[in-house]
This record gives sequence, structure tokens and C-alpha cells, in this order.
Amino acid sequence: MISINPDHLKSLGLILGLSSTLFLSGCSSSSSDEASATSSENGSLELAITDAEEDFLTYQIELDAITLNRIDGSEVSILPLSSEIDFVQYQELSELFAVLSVPVGIYSSITLTLDYSDADIVIQDEEGLSYQAAAINSLGEALAEIDVELTLNDNELIRITPQKTSQLTLDLDLAASNTIQSFDPAIVSVEPFMLGTTELTKGREHRVRGLLQSTSTEDQNITLNIIPMRLQQGEFGEFTFNVDNQTLYEIDGVELTGADGLAIMAALTLDTPVIAFGESNDETNNIYLASQVLAGNSVPWGNSDVIKGTITQRSENILTIDGAVLESKNRESRFRQTVQVNISENSSVTGYKLGDADISNLSIGQRVIVLGEYIEDTGDFDATEGSVRMQLNKIVGEIAQTNPLQLDLSHINKRPVDVFDFSGTGISTENNADPSSYEIETSSLNISLLEVDEWLQVTGYPTAYGSTPVDFDALSIVNPNFSSHPAKLHSRWGSDRTDAVSTENSVLNLSNTNAQSKLHLIGVPGSSQLELVVNQITGTDEPGLYGVLVKGNSIQMHADFSDFLAVVTTALDEGMEATHLTASGTYSDTEHSLAAGYITLILDAPETETETETETETETETETETD
Repeated sequence: MISINPDHLKSLGLILGLSSTLFLSGCSSSSSDEASATSSENGSLELAITDAEEDFLTYQIELDAITLNRIDGSEVSILPLSSEIDFVQYQELSELFAVLSVPVGIYSSITLTLDYSDADIVIQDEEGLSYQAAAINSLGEALAEIDVELTLNDNELIRITPQKTSQLTLDLDLAASNTIQSFDPAIVSVEPFMLGTTELTKGREHRVRGLLQSTSTEDQNITLNIIPMRLQQGEFGEFTFNVDNQTLYEIDGVELTGADGLAIMAALTLDTPVIAFGESNDETNNIYLASQVLAGNSVPWGNSDVIKGTITQRSENILTIDGAVLESKNRESRFRQTVQVNISENSSVTGYKLGDADISNLSIGQRVIVLGEYIEDTGDFDATEGSVRMQLNKIVGEIAQTNPLQLDLSHINKRPVDVFDFSGTGISTENNADPSSYEIETSSLNISLLEVDEWLQVTGYPTAYGSTPVDFDALSIVNPNFSSHPAKLHSRWGSDRTDAVSTENSVLNLSNTNAQSKLHLIGVPGSSQLELVVNQITGTDEPGLYGVLVKGNSIQMHADFSDFLAVVTTALDEGMEATHLTASGTYSDTEHSLAAGYITLILDAPETETETETETETETETETETD
């Protein structure tokens, strides 16, 4: 069991994977272990950062320090340089942050220092409108610098030795830690919830960024000096990753594959910028077999400004990027509601599935990373001599027709379809893309089992600008099965919350009366609007992450659902009531249930009549001020 001091916790969605020769033991300490606590030797620490998917357009704060606290009272600071992090950019991947040398020893807690003073938090409503939000604590106070502390119990102390390898993931759940109080004014209330596990995140893309040190064509590997995020300098350690004949390369704007790409990598000069992407392997846990490598001018570094976002409108050679993130040469990153990007025939375009792309491929709904120059005076972005990298896109909607396949679109790349202007997408005005009958080219994909009115997620690329009636080239399709689909539940109960949760026969029962609940089918943006209901939560056969916070105590975390239920049952018997729950697992609409491997639950004492009156008075005052 891991306990966390809630007084030191304040929000966000942060996962830190600590691995390599960091050994986390569940055994009692031996004499040799105790001796290692004062050893002058070092072990390696591999640090990764990621975030779970949530409804923020930007969630950017400063990570000021990461400190390991040893049982002898000494502290080891392991963050080489203060780093600005936008966690929304890491919702679909994990960033290898550093490989560091850490003194051998036994460590009992970890402290993160976060700074919200210059936070950039942007939220969006159901219509796709965005708002710059202020972050406050439970007392309504603006957040500044915060220490987040995780304390490990005696059976799960961190033992760093030169010989052993282990993993530790820390998860500050974004959904559990943040509540959007209002959109006008835009306010996010931040409360804490962190979990921990001794595994790295599976099924997630991993990224490593840095400067090239060596390439081995014989061993098929590449070594970097790590420079993570958008940083340009700092000592973050050295890392070697593997490649194979399937690895894709983009080097100085040229796309290559396998041995051809590796040979060009071997000819690059020392300290050439490199970014590599790969996924974890469940069998070998070799998370750094790279599927894609970018190098040279194809890497956003110090010579270009960068815009990331989705094209929502195009007029000749002017692209409109709505909900964009701008990263300037000086490493500053800020959200921009709308940015116009100027392109030309000289703009290089890469990343398309067949290669040989040009600016005609940049159509409505295309997700892009654009390198060029941001013009501060006009707010426009000049990429007329720059480059545009196309990325895979996800569209979601209900099937309007099966042959040819047409969708009534709901979302494109998690943005509501209403923010997109499809003018100019067709070979004529009459053939412009129609989001209510958006035609999909399915090629060899099997669509024989699809039916009208079913929901569908499609991955691929919009067809070339000005070329429809076919609107989208599909690479894969996912037909959500509501009777068994991965999902995440987020529920809150107000002051009238009697019997919000109860336990019975290995089941956590939920009351949806007076609850604000949202069930999101993973990978299906907008599914929270389907009004799907969860009445009960069960555990899984495999170990999970089940955390419960009884207000006034530390967070308790369990791997076994029955242990979690026992703690909840005891707290409920003592008069505690549920205020907030998040859970992830497999949803069944026939049973209205969720088989969860991940739960966070906050329990509090019932509110007294005086507290309720005070709360009502505060809400009235807030409404009056808003009026």
C-alpha cells in the first residue's frame, strides 16, 4: 500500500515512469540493502513523463524540481533543469525525460515541485469554444508553487543499486484532480489525487528527443544526448534506442525506410537534432524500438517556430489552425485560438501515408505540425519556405450509409465538427464535404458488418483539398461495442449525496441521483454525450490500481479490488460519503456496469447544515458577482 499526504498534493494529470537500475523491492530490507543506503556508488534512473486523455486544450505548468528523499533524511535532487510542460501534448505518448545517475540508497518518498504562477490552462465547452482558465484550490485561492509528495510504506521502499532494474509510475489523475467550475469566468478548481504503480505504461507511444552522438548500422541502434520537451540544453543523460528494417525516417525533409534511412543517419554530424517514436512491447518491454525517427531540419529546434493543431478552414494558400499551440524559437509555448498559416508551392509536405505529398494534401480536418516563422505584429504564421508534417487523424460519427460508407460526423481530432468550414474541399461547390454525409474511402477494409446508426471511429487522412466527393481515406476503423468497450467514468456528488456509493457482494454500487456523471468511451471523442449509465463497478482478475482518499487521512492504494472494497466499506460504515469518483475499465451497456482496473474515490464526512448554508451563500455571492 502506498500512502500520500493530501496536504502536499495539488492537481494535474502527471505520470512519471522511473525505471532502469532503480530497484523497487517488496521484501524486507537485508543487511546488504541497509549498507547500500550509505554507499558512494550510483545507479541509473530513467525518467518518463506522460498524461491521461482529458478535456483540456492546454494544461501547461512549470516543473521546478523532482527530489528523492532517502531514509537517512538526505535529499537527492534529480531534475537537471526547470522545465515547462504542456501535459495535453503528452496525452497520446510518454516522453523519456532523463537518464540520470542517482546515489545508491533506500528512498522512502518522492517530491515534485510544481509552479502554477504562469500556468496556461485552456478548456473547451461542448460547442468547441475555448476559454483561458484560472486555477484555484479548494479555498478559492490562486495556485502558485506547490509540493506534491508521495510517501512509500515500509514494504515498498525504493532501493537503488548498481545491479537491479525496476519501474515506478506516479499518476496524478487529471480527471480526479480538476473540476471545471465555470466557463465565464473560466475557473478550474484543483484538488489532489495521485496513484502509483511499478510498471511503465503499456499500449502508449513513447518519444525520446535529443542530440545525435552515434549511429551503428551493424547493431542497428542510435545514441542520443537527451534534451527533452522543448529544451535546448541541459544534462539529461545519454540513451540508446534500437531500429529495424521497418523503421521510418524523415531526415532534412526526405522520407526513407529501414537500412536506407539508417545509412543517412550514420552520415549526420555530431549533435544533429533527433526525435524518435516507438511503442512498448508487452513481451520484452523494449519500449525504444523506434517506429519513426526524425532528424536534422525535420526536428523543431532552435531555428524555427512551430504551430501544432488541426486545419479548420482553407482559402487558397491560407490555412486556419483553430485551437493551436504555438512554440516559438525561444522555447515559449502558448495556446492560440486561431492562427492563419501562409503556405506556398515551396512549402515541403511530409508524413502522408504514400509519401510524395504537397500542399494540395492539406485539407480540412488534417492535423499538422508546421515549421516556419511566427509574425508577432500580425499574429500570422509564415510557412511559405517552411515545412508541414501531416499526422494521422481520427474522425468519429454515426453511420449514415454503409455502401459507400458515410458518417454523420461528431468530432474530428477531438474537436466538435461545428468548428470546421468545409468550403473548397470539393471539385465543385456542390461536392464540398458534407459533415452529415461524410464519405469514407475504405479500400480493402472489411465493412460488411457495419450497420446504419452505429458509431464508428476512423483513422486516416482527409482527401486532397478540392478533390471530393470522397472525403476521407481510411487506414483503420473501430466499431465501438457498447456491450464491451474500454471506458472512463467521472462522477461527482454535491451536498445532497446520501448513499452515493455502497458496497455489496464484491460490487461497488453507484447512485446517479444528484450526480454529475460522464462516461467516455476511450478513443471515441464526444461519446460522453451519449448519456450512457453506470450503476455498478466490479474489479478485474488482474491486479489493478484502486485508490481511496478519506478526507483528513492519506490516500490508500491497493492492487486488489477486494482490499479496496474493504476500506470503502469501513469508511461508509463510519458515516463517510462519496464526493468524487473516477474509474477506467470495460463498459457494458447491457449490465450498465464497468469492470474497472483503475479507480480513484474520495470520501468525506457529511456536510452539516451550517456548512451547506455557507456553501449556498458563497454560490449566491459568486452568481451575483458574475451577473
